[in-house]
Amino acid sequence: MTISEKVAYIQGLYDGLGLDREKSGEARILSEVLDVLREVGQQLDGVDAAMDQFDEELDALGDTVADLEEAVFDDEDEQDEDLSGFGDGDEEEDFFQIPCPTCGEDLLVDDEALAAGVVDCPVCGGKFALSFEDEDDSSEE
Repeated sequence: MTISEKVAYIQGLYDGLGLDREKSGEARILSEVLDVLREVGQQLDGVDAAMDQFDEELDALGDTVADLEEAVFDDEDEQDEDLSGFGDGDEEEDFFQIPCPTCGEDLLVDDEALAAGVVDCPVCGGKFALSFEDEDDSSEE
């Protein structure tokens, strides 16, 4: 039962008592209180209706944001899946991109290849050693 319905019920009880507002001060006060309660009930009904409308608009905005997130972040998820084929997936591996000195193709090199110090290029078939020396350091000596 809403506030407005409860106020209408109390108004019916008041009217059923047959109290005369002109003769009784208490009857006049009760009548004024019922008028205030009726206004409060009407305002609360308006607030409830506005909240329902806001809730619907918020749901629509949430759906729009979810669609945008899917459109924006879906590409990143696909890129992550492309790299997920490397390794056994139990641990996160670091990959480094380096160019092949023979053919210039960019290669992804993992920690294992770095530790071995040798990389096989799948494009040209060449092998090359990885050097950890900085070129600036070797020119100073």
